[in-house]
Amino acid sequence: MANAVIWRADTILTDARTTLRDAEVITQDGVIQEVRSRTAAGHDTVRDLGNAILMPGLVNVHTHLDYTAMRGAVEDVSFFPWIRELTSRSALLTPDDWLASAVWGAAECAAGGITTIGDCTPTGNAAEAAALLGLGGVIYQELFGIDPAGQSRDIAMQELEEKLARLRRLTRGTGLHIGISPHSPYTVRNELLRATARYANRHTLPLCIHAAESLPECQLIRTGQGEIADSLRRRGINWKPSGETTVQYLDDCGLLGKRTLLVHGVQVAAADLTIAQRSGLAWAHCPRSNAKLGNGVAPLMLLGPRIGLGTDSAVSSNTLDMFEEMRFAVYMQRASRRQIEVVSANQAVGWATEGGATALGINGRTGTLRPGSSADICAVSLNSLTCQPAYDACSALVYACSARDVVVTVSGGRVIYDTSLASDAMDRFPEIDLRSWARSLEAAASRIKQWKRAE
Repeated sequence: MANAVIWRADTILTDARTTLRDAEVITQDGVIQEVRSRTAAGHDTVRDLGNAILMPGLVNVHTHLDYTAMRGAVEDVSFFPWIRELTSRSALLTPDDWLASAVWGAAECAAGGITTIGDCTPTGNAAEAAALLGLGGVIYQELFGIDPAGQSRDIAMQELEEKLARLRRLTRGTGLHIGISPHSPYTVRNELLRATARYANRHTLPLCIHAAESLPECQLIRTGQGEIADSLRRRGINWKPSGETTVQYLDDCGLLGKRTLLVHGVQVAAADLTIAQRSGLAWAHCPRSNAKLGNGVAPLMLLGPRIGLGTDSAVSSNTLDMFEEMRFAVYMQRASRRQIEVVSANQAVGWATEGGATALGINGRTGTLRPGSSADICAVSLNSLTCQPAYDACSALVYACSARDVVVTVSGGRVIYDTSLASDAMDRFPEIDLRSWARSLEAAASRIKQWKRAE
């Protein structure tokens, strides 16, 4: 049994509601053993981080590590053209490019205090990258298939099984779990959505799907009109509108339940709240991505109680900074509803920690600093000019701090990022040589730049 490590800081946030002073967190064998008042250290290792907030590792409930290399490549384009350009540029990447992109994204997460992710991956490389960096969470294998004239349902499901088997191999012995992500209702046809739901239920796998994200998506499902519908018609794909909201449509497909994570939820109706409450589904709230792509502001009061925060990808929100996401979550809700009390800083911190763990179905294992939980910890320095003075921990985290203020990240008891190791950010990862991956990322970026928009 390894020696215990005693973690100290001037402020300890065990969850979004509980702040402690003159306390310490004891970890051993990857688990939090005790949270107590400061005592004599004895023979244990002590890490005293001083003027910092020691808090649960952040939970990025929705991201796409694979797309990190696309950061800044597709800018100032409306939602559906953005999707199409992203797809076109992606075709230029090699398998090595995809892996380098995912590793860089995983490193950004670790450096920003994120210990747990919910990642949707088309390639599976996010699982390998997350395992390399020591992240935990859920890796969802993405599934596509809108054209009935393309791949048959049976072949698509067979390929899905093969990809899931690869994910199982990549995540074995890690803190990662696997799930399935039919990408969206406009990229996966009805029969394939139903088959995916049956498969997930049979194998007790979590599901994740982008839902109610944009107006064109909702127009497609309800009326068969709009930009996405026009695109499908040009491809010879006959879409039959259901007259329903996206949530109603997915419910009819059998996709909604306690293991389901819906992403975005901008275009939801009051009737969807009843479905959300009955099914027990969870939502990933990605306010920066929603705003940047011009999709709007999610009405959180209609999404139900299970909400986590996600950065989405670096191509949609540019950084995987959960502090920015918390800040945006508060600001956007207050601005859109013109009410201060609609969201508090404490709520935002809760969504970024325990709420995210609950949304991913792994609450109790992470998201709080409580005995028995995984030793997933991040330490946020308050020594920068922008963070002083700090009167309240949650307010400082949400309104003043950024990912750059994280000084230590611990995942499952392993230190995966530590600013005390070096002054250069690329040398602060004790278990990986990030410089070699930087060269691979540059190669991927050079290919992405080669793409030319058709005249």
